[in-house]
Amino acid sequence: MARQDSRALREQLRERLRRQLGEDADVVSVEQSPDRSLRGVAVCSGTILRYVLDAEQERLRTSPLFELLQQRRVA
Repeated sequence: MARQDSRALREQLRERLRRQLGEDADVVSVEQSPDRSLRGVAVCSGTILRYVLDAEQERLRTSPLFELLQQRRVA
C-alpha cells in the first residue's frame, strides 16, 4: 500500500511541476517534512532544482540548484 501511495504522490508532483515548468520536468526525489510540506529535487531542461510544496497553501516553490551547460566551440 505504501508503495502505491508513493507512486501516486510522485505522479501528482510530476504533473504539478510540468504545469509550472513545462513538459520536460520530472521528479528525482520526494520527502515529507514534519510540517507536512513535500520537498525534493526535480530536473527540467538541463536544470536541477529543489522544490517545496506547501501542504496548507498548495503553493509550489522552486529554486535552481545546478544548471547543465552545453559548451560551444568558437571556430
